[in-house]
Amino acid sequence: MTDLAERPVVRRVRPPDWPALRGLRLEALADTPIAFVETLEQARALDDAGWQGRAARGADGGDCCQLLAFAGERAVATAVTFVEGGAGWLAAVYVSPAWRGRGLLAEMLAGCAAWAGGRGQPHLRLEVHEDNVRARAAYARLGFVDTGVRRPYPLDRARQEHLLQLDLGSPGE
Repeated sequence: MTDLAERPVVRRVRPPDWPALRGLRLEALADTPIAFVETLEQARALDDAGWQGRAARGADGGDCCQLLAFAGERAVATAVTFVEGGAGWLAAVYVSPAWRGRGLLAEMLAGCAAWAGGRGQPHLRLEVHEDNVRARAAYARLGFVDTGVRRPYPLDRARQEHLLQLDLGSPGE
């Protein structure tokens, strides 16, 4: 059992972390399926090479930045940032239930914002399912604003995702 009094260590994913990444992703998909555009069945079907590739993409030298938070040996939170269309994008955000409400999300997002800002991006954006009230409230507390843009949720096009954005300031600020 992990001591909840000890602060998790947040760091960039490393290629050997792929088993921890897989375990946390499967937990996330089982816990909050509407928060992602991948199903639990799809994730379970991914082979070891696929998980190794995900870890490599988020590690130093990869095309995105994936942060993991470790409480001891267990991954308890994750967030991915990438650049697309003139903005930094936040995706695959998850905090294990026992660690919610302890400031870990803010710490993870600060790292993601720093990565995107360091690449000259003026905004950090994300899409959140209309029914994911807990996530929308958490992002609002962290300064994200609803842009008013709605897009169909890829796994159920009758539902919508809200586009949220956090202003990172002008490059060089």
